[in-house]
Amino acid sequence: MEKILMVLEVSQKQRYIFSSKKLRDNVDRSAAICCVTSGPFFEQVAGDLYDPEQNMVYSGGGHTVLQFDRADQAVGFARKVTRFVLERLPGIQLFVKQMPYDSSMASGENLHQLIRRLDEKKSLRKAALGQKSFGVEVLDEQSFRPKMAEQGNLKQLLGDLSCPSLDDKFPTLVQDLAGEDPFVAVVHIDGNAMGKRVDEIYSRFRCEDWETFCSKVRQFSEGIQHDFQTAFDDMVNQVCSQDVLMSGRYFLPIRPLILAGDDVCFLTAGSIGLECARLFLERLASLNNPVDGLPYAACAGVALVHQKFPFHQAYDLSERLCQNAKDFAASLDPKGRRVSAMDWHIEFGQLKDSLTQLREDYNTQDNARLELRPVTVVAPDGCPDAGVRSYSFFRGMCRAMQKEDDKTARSKRLGLRDALKQGEVESRFFLRSNSIGDVLYHSFEAEFPTEQQRMEQYRKWFGGSYHFEKEIFRQLDGDQKRCLLFDALEMADHCIFFQEVTS
Repeated sequence: MEKILMVLEVSQKQRYIFSSKKLRDNVDRSAAICCVTSGPFFEQVAGDLYDPEQNMVYSGGGHTVLQFDRADQAVGFARKVTRFVLERLPGIQLFVKQMPYDSSMASGENLHQLIRRLDEKKSLRKAALGQKSFGVEVLDEQSFRPKMAEQGNLKQLLGDLSCPSLDDKFPTLVQDLAGEDPFVAVVHIDGNAMGKRVDEIYSRFRCEDWETFCSKVRQFSEGIQHDFQTAFDDMVNQVCSQDVLMSGRYFLPIRPLILAGDDVCFLTAGSIGLECARLFLERLASLNNPVDGLPYAACAGVALVHQKFPFHQAYDLSERLCQNAKDFAASLDPKGRRVSAMDWHIEFGQLKDSLTQLREDYNTQDNARLELRPVTVVAPDGCPDAGVRSYSFFRGMCRAMQKEDDKTARSKRLGLRDALKQGEVESRFFLRSNSIGDVLYHSFEAEFPTEQQRMEQYRKWFGGSYHFEKEIFRQLDGDQKRCLLFDALEMADHCIFFQEVTS
């Protein structure tokens, strides 16, 4: 019997979602993308040409794979779906590729070949099924692209196919999201080495019959979707448990925008962006996929920007930060399967073209570095110790700096930040002349947060094998000197840390 394989994928999703500054538009566009690659959408649009039991192989990894018994059925399905998207949802780039199933190849090799052909088509940018403009639409005054349908029309268009992004428990206005916080946080999270895990699933079950192979791939994909969604839901529940944070709020200070397998993006009030990312990564690391039985590792990039900052630029920055965190995690764990890391940036002025240019501002005059980040969030036993380049160290330092409000004038803390940029000598002079040298003890408490750890260091100290030094900068292995204080000083006024809630 003839079998036709087909893959559908929305290209440049982030560009489409974040091309508007309005959160309402971002929400609508995210819902539209979620809709056009879903089974219920295919049932409504394609009618008799689609049967979920017979045609759906799996949906995940950013694309949807289908199978058909006849070539004319596959062509008819593709025409109906792509025509609907072209006419009703301008701006979405939907790629479709099909090929006959080759029985001379293993099941996994057929799927590899299908995805490879899709990538070739995308690289040529031929037949990108997306209509920028018919020349008669009303254009958005900010993006100069065809205006999205109003929310009421979009809901009417999607009907019962609406995604969770249209639920009213999450805000659709930046003011509701951030409240009095001048900043919003754009959080991008991406799973580590997920492509390698997919390849291993393909190889492991490659010689199984097609139905068994599809079942395993589907289970693996559904497991990823379920576990990343679980991590997000648990993070939201933790935010809801923070009474001080939620007091007087009508909406959650969170808005999911992309929850597509291991590709996640959400917005939060700026002050909780780092903690939300931390909670997500920690919860995710506690879950195992049901097919390969392995836990997850992921990295996060958090861009904190002013409420009116263009979202697409903020998202681009969060992606770059996430990649920087991935590079750092890979330096500790080359296989990329155990270490979860995070990087962040708070933007006070004009955004620069690259993360490298942004980080040039963190060079001191004596050739040291001000920032410790990226930092590890999850690093199991057996992984190299990142030491002070960990989120727990940053959190301990930041909490200590926040408590300094009662003892150290804000002007002195701001002055210390300026002194640190000039280098170690100027920093020590500033601390001594302003009589605030005790802030250096915070690094000891942050590095050894438990009473047991501190007692062990005290024993070494008094035994003569350990010498405590009031460090401002520390020489890290294979790296420049890095400041132990600056990250905490920079974020102390812009970060809320959650109280741990135990069930």
